[in-house]
Amino acid sequence: MLMVPNRKRHTWDMYDPMTNKFKEISKLHIPYDKRFGGSSQGWLVTVNRDFTVTLYKPYSTDHDSAIINLPCLFPPEVEDGDLEGLEDMREYCDQHIYKATITADPLINPNDYMVVVIYLHYWKIAIISPGRDNIWRKIDPDEEIFSDILFNSNKFYFLNHNHDTLSSYDSREPYCGTKVTWNNSDNWFGIKSYIVKSFEGDILQVLRRCEWEDSLTIRRTTKVNIFKLDFVDGGVKRVIVKSLGDAALFLGDNSSIYVRASNFLGCKSNCIYFSHDTDLISYGPQGVPCDCGIYNLGDNNYKKFTLLLDDEDSTIISKMEAQPPIWIQPTLNL
Repeated sequence: MLMVPNRKRHTWDMYDPMTNKFKEISKLHIPYDKRFGGSSQGWLVTVNRDFTVTLYKPYSTDHDSAIINLPCLFPPEVEDGDLEGLEDMREYCDQHIYKATITADPLINPNDYMVVVIYLHYWKIAIISPGRDNIWRKIDPDEEIFSDILFNSNKFYFLNHNHDTLSSYDSREPYCGTKVTWNNSDNWFGIKSYIVKSFEGDILQVLRRCEWEDSLTIRRTTKVNIFKLDFVDGGVKRVIVKSLGDAALFLGDNSSIYVRASNFLGCKSNCIYFSHDTDLISYGPQGVPCDCGIYNLGDNNYKKFTLLLDDEDSTIISKMEAQPPIWIQPTLNL
């Protein structure tokens, strides 16, 4: 489901791209006036004004267990006495986390899960084990901009924004990692990059090529390339993936999702469902989050979700700049 803010009712709606309809569901256990910096294991991740972190389980029937409060996540530094600077930081606190992943559902594994985040303008990585010591700890790789996180076989993988380096850390000893690089001729500008695990256990890299119009205010996905990362002789070889077969991907600010399309009525195989996620452009306006749609690898055709573009006043999507849509995995049948 794609969570979409409803400005009239001050709540979040659930858009089903399989049917191109909004689902009629009871009120979700989540705040309305928040940007969610991550979606993983059916939980949403957000940052509060004091830079503490909160996890929300939208579909839980037990409201008390649907919220997990985590400690302060290394707030940005400001000069002593700079109250105006501190207030500016708090105003944009929900931008503090760029991406997050949760290793297991906290309700099922309350003592054995981790939360990993890319934070502070994509430069830093932190990890916490709430069921153990509940302390944020930094993982300090070389100064890079990161675009995605993947948890696979007790390892964390971090993809850099140049699309040519993958850092890996053992989740049991996450402070000593290894790094592999590959030749990359792509210019980073205009490309968003994701990593996802296939059913076969392979790590796939997805490159989403975008174009901007109207002074960088309108973004449009133009082409997608997928590679399998083969780890050989201490390095990596990228192999082009021409088809996903019966699989479908759901990519955006969420932890990347890989599903078997035939298991879900209306889900299109060999397709990628995109939300309009955070840009890593350091200049120009962010614009409106209008780039939500489905990309078909078979014919390289991209179609935006039509219901989100059909509103009598202006597009529904254009009202979501501060609260962009995000994918969420429902845990109940809706």
